[in-house]
Amino acid sequence: APAEQLLPRQRENIRRAARQADRAAASGPFAAPRDALQPWLIPAAAAAVLALATLILIRMPADQPDPLATRTPAPAAVPPPAAAPANIPAPRPAAASPVRHGSVAAADFPTLDLPVLSGKSSLERISKSIRDDRQLPPREAVRLEELLNGFSYRLNGVAAIARSAANSWHPDNRDNGMSAHLATLSTEMVACPWKPSATLLLISLRGNGHKDCDVKITYHADPANVVRYRLLGFTPAAGETAASLPAKLAANSTATLAIEIEPSMPAGSLGSLQWSADDKAAPTVSLIHRADAEPSDDARFAALVCTYAQWLAGETTGIIDADIVSALAREIAAATLPADRADFLNLIDRSLHL
Repeated sequence: APAEQLLPRQRENIRRAARQADRAAASGPFAAPRDALQPWLIPAAAAAVLALATLILIRMPADQPDPLATRTPAPAAVPPPAAAPANIPAPRPAAASPVRHGSVAAADFPTLDLPVLSGKSSLERISKSIRDDRQLPPREAVRLEELLNGFSYRLNGVAAIARSAANSWHPDNRDNGMSAHLATLSTEMVACPWKPSATLLLISLRGNGHKDCDVKITYHADPANVVRYRLLGFTPAAGETAASLPAKLAANSTATLAIEIEPSMPAGSLGSLQWSADDKAAPTVSLIHRADAEPSDDARFAALVCTYAQWLAGETTGIIDADIVSALAREIAAATLPADRADFLNLIDRSLHL
């Protein structure tokens, strides 16, 4: 007998049945217990798909496949390479800018000036689109840096304090509104959820409780170990042009940044952060990554926010998908989760079912 071959409509029927089984298995919110998904759902769905496929093969007529579908297309003609223009000097590499999209090589751009931002409006727009309009927001409305700054974090890594004038603080002044510091910088490094070979550097700036200050911060990559890096977010909107970096850190406010770093070795130096507050130099923070370091709950939640924002914006199509976002959200879910984070997991759950 001739070899059997599924027809296009038969394959589509099987795919449709599989999608229906998947939707039925993924109906629970992340706030439910982690073992809410019963282990027998997956084999049961697979058995249902196989049974349906067998029934379709028996009941459908044995149509002949389209002979054109088996033909090998003729190779397209390859045009000859164009001759390189003569006497045109090579362009000079542009200076590193935070308003860009994609990774840069550490050998070409060993330093990067970082912005200070504490906006949160993107979280409100995304929530309205998903909850009220019941649709995913436009990709250009997703601002990762604003979504990340919709929450506060206590990072469990190296911290440094930018102090005011030397010896300006005394214990007798603790109740008079006097403060010995201008700003505090905290860091933590975790494994990058969407790129196992990379490290996610989280940076949190916190202002003092009484006055605004100007903060300048620069990432210095270690060229001996860092291959490339990428500042997450800060993609220019349509019609927007690069401007001076925001540097104002409001009193008692926080600003969080995330950098994806690809090292040549799993552990070791990733560089340093050099910063100042009100033009006064602060202690340099060395970035030494330990592969065996256990991430804090806040760092794991920040990694989820970065992953979800990139999925919504379609920035890493083919790398970050709904399964990765769903798996990270299930790892974060807990009965003791703060209300704002539990509400965010509910928002993720709704968006994955749109």
